[in-house]
Amino acid sequence: MPTAHRRPHRSPRGAVRARCAAVLLTALAAAVTAVTACSPQPDGAAAGRDAGRSLAPAAVPPVDTAALLLDSWVGDGGRGWFVDGAQSAANSPFSLYETAWRLRLAAQAGTPDVRVDPARLALWTGAAEEGRMASSGLPAVAQAGLAVDALLAAGGSADRDRVARTLESLRTGGGYRTGPSATAADPGSTAVAVRALTRLALPVPGPVREANRAALAALTARDTAQNPNAATALLQSAGMLRGAAAVPPHTAELVTAAHRALTALGADPVRLVSEAALREAAGQLGVALPALDPAACAGLVRPDGGVALPGATSSDPQATSAALSLGCPGVRAPAAGPHSRAGWPAPQAAEGALGATAAAVALAAQDGSTARFAPALERQLREVWLPATAAREAPYDTAALVERVDLRLIAKALGDASARTVAGTLPPPSTAGLKPEDDARLLLTAIDAGATPGSNSLVCEPGSAFRTAAARTATGHSVVRAAWLRAAADQCADPDLARRAATEAAAQRAADGVYRAGQDPSFEASVLGVWAERPTTDAAAAWTRAGLCSGDRCAETPEALAESDHTPLRTLATLRAARTGTSTTLFPLAF
Repeated sequence: MPTAHRRPHRSPRGAVRARCAAVLLTALAAAVTAVTACSPQPDGAAAGRDAGRSLAPAAVPPVDTAALLLDSWVGDGGRGWFVDGAQSAANSPFSLYETAWRLRLAAQAGTPDVRVDPARLALWTGAAEEGRMASSGLPAVAQAGLAVDALLAAGGSADRDRVARTLESLRTGGGYRTGPSATAADPGSTAVAVRALTRLALPVPGPVREANRAALAALTARDTAQNPNAATALLQSAGMLRGAAAVPPHTAELVTAAHRALTALGADPVRLVSEAALREAAGQLGVALPALDPAACAGLVRPDGGVALPGATSSDPQATSAALSLGCPGVRAPAAGPHSRAGWPAPQAAEGALGATAAAVALAAQDGSTARFAPALERQLREVWLPATAAREAPYDTAALVERVDLRLIAKALGDASARTVAGTLPPPSTAGLKPEDDARLLLTAIDAGATPGSNSLVCEPGSAFRTAAARTATGHSVVRAAWLRAAADQCADPDLARRAATEAAAQRAADGVYRAGQDPSFEASVLGVWAERPTTDAAAAWTRAGLCSGDRCAETPEALAESDHTPLRTLATLRAARTGTSTTLFPLAF
């Protein structure tokens, strides 16, 4: 939507994971896929663009709505919701770290409630195989390693050639770097790379083998005691490359020294991750270690049976996997938790689930599949979203208004009973604190009031915030202003407000059905403009001519369209509504 009306941005990643990444990146390898993983467009076309000239790329294949909704559906067996971008590689809503480690933990523990389809998983992990999944927050080598783990654990297969190319691009002599910008190889990244190569039965380059042999031969017990994580990474690589054959005679001494140094760390989840990796390497190298002292797990096991990372408040699948492999008393694999058939959502995707779900239920209604998702959605609405939104009191800021409107859209799609429950539970609409120049809040408040029985007076009565705002002389023109004028006109059956809405929108019209945000044609502005002005033109065809859409794909600008690899759920639902030829169906779906 135009800048003044964009949804509030939330931070994509918590401080706990960031701290964890900093601590663990220096650690070992099996961990390091793990460990590194502790962390989990500009718009604007050229000014003065001819809105009627098509810049759209070749038409993309039609979207399979049923498949998209199933990929987007996140459930835990009881409640459920949707995420956006489920088929996008560039902007995936799924967490590579969570998905890889939860699949690994599920395989380890035989968890029965995991439902991930390797073919759907592969829709977004290809970018990670290439080390370019920026949304993961992980270095390239960890991305490739975790992608291999995830695909194999799900019962699928990784692209061997792609992974080999990615890892070779990160190799410097006898080791591997964390990413393209790193200047030197390190033992942890090398162990991650060696693990991925060996899991895919790919050859490990000779220089890597020789470098590991030389480094291990030069390593002393004292060096190991001072940096057990780096030593463990070298030992891991040695175990994967050679096992007990052709290793230096003091290898057992090195394993013992590393174990002694880790034991001195006491009960710590990072220590557990390191020790699990060391014990795996020891087994490959034929070195026996004493049984784990249960005191190493003391106080770390949460009520759900999992283990959390330092400072975190929920169980971490990597730390839990390590504790389970070590035999920590009381550890068990927690329930699989909310996930899609394509993976586990990232925290920021879960935070945006209400908006994604409002769009998804509109698509499901168009597709006739709402009933498939309704029971779990009704529980999510009743048990989670409605209580949280109802706790917000007036005056409502933009974020609160967006939540109220989304909630009403979902409830309406679920049926009269849900709509009545929401209407009877939410505090009433309010114009408290609403300023005449705040077009975005005026629009959202009008939608909120319009969906609430008995709230017409809030918008329509003389002296209301809307009448005051409509009477003021605005500076410039805005499609958001046009949209709230139209919303008020419809609610109040006021032809004068309707004419003013059309006039305001027409001032931003670049071509039939195409409207500007600032100086440039914009998809979101075009949706608002069409809804406000109600032209007879074929809006979807006009957006395609303007380069804003191609087939089932649309984006804010022609430049953004050329770079996009998916259409957001709300944009797709809006496009499908526009193709019906009835402009009134575009809103409030498109807000």
